[in-house]
Amino acid sequence: MSTNNIRSPLSSLSPKTSAAAAALSLCLCLPNAGCLALLGGGDADFIEDEDVRLAVPAAVSQRAGDPDLIVGDLYRVVTATIEDTNGWVTSSVEGIASIYRFLDRRRETSRDGSWRVYGPHPDDDGRDLAWLVKIDEPAGVKTFEFYVGPRSASGQAEMDLFVEGSLKVEGDVRSGGYNLHFDAIEAHPAIKAEEDSQFTFAGSIMVSFERDTATEAKSIDVDFIGFSAHYDGFLDEDSFSSDESYNFKQNADGSGDFHLALMGPWDDHGWSGPENERLALDMAWTPEGAGRARGQILEVDGVGDLKHGDLVIDECFKPEGFVAWRMLSAAYQVEAPEYGMGEEAACALGAEAVGK
Repeated sequence: MSTNNIRSPLSSLSPKTSAAAAALSLCLCLPNAGCLALLGGGDADFIEDEDVRLAVPAAVSQRAGDPDLIVGDLYRVVTATIEDTNGWVTSSVEGIASIYRFLDRRRETSRDGSWRVYGPHPDDDGRDLAWLVKIDEPAGVKTFEFYVGPRSASGQAEMDLFVEGSLKVEGDVRSGGYNLHFDAIEAHPAIKAEEDSQFTFAGSIMVSFERDTATEAKSIDVDFIGFSAHYDGFLDEDSFSSDESYNFKQNADGSGDFHLALMGPWDDHGWSGPENERLALDMAWTPEGAGRARGQILEVDGVGDLKHGDLVIDECFKPEGFVAWRMLSAAYQVEAPEYGMGEEAACALGAEAVGK
């Protein structure tokens, strides 16, 4: 049997781990916010999509596709998750930045202390929504708040805080981020795009970053705060939740690491049932693009229905992105005895690089 045809439960996780990312791909609906006709153009003093863009090494992500070589399950899952996260994070940043730039050149509707207030304005697309934006710049830190309410709202008191954030620039170093409140989305479901209408959200996420524009060293953290996303589809129903973090770090030399943890059902291969378990994905890579990944599906506080208990997969990849070594936890090797391949001595990084 070819090892190309042996798949672990983690091989199909990209739709699962991307469920939160897909759910979050609301793009904040900010480009359509109220009567704010948005202008393009750059602004080096505001958040840019590159500040919060995550990427694995180019040597890996741009690999050639030789069918006789195997790209690992973990690598596929992590890269797919990064791509989805790029989509909603960068789209939201671009929307926020466009609105901020537009308003910063115009007279405010009113003042709230040092805050410049714009709105409420009824939604241009005719939805039962109104938008209010507040911007300020205390001590050189650009800050913003976005509120959403019913179309009839006459002021902030009748609206909910939707997004808040800030940016600070000191020489080549830019830092900041934003906090997205999902309870506001559920209070005003007209915000949701059609593809997100089957999701119910709760909690918030905080995106924070620091980027050195001279070296391109970068750290990005997405903190889940009481976050949950429940998908109620026609043929499927899933719930995902997290109070953990999505972390990405890129060093000046091109090396980096990645971490994601999420609670959910991981039952696509029949190795687990409908109970929720904790998924943890970790990956690290060298400046040359070789690296190591670890995927774990773990029962928490005795809750879970994994077929043989906790599942762990370790995987190392070459600079070209192909598997150098991989191993499935012993209890599951019975299910896929030919899954393991290579020698751990071929790994460019030790187990400590992925927290083992």
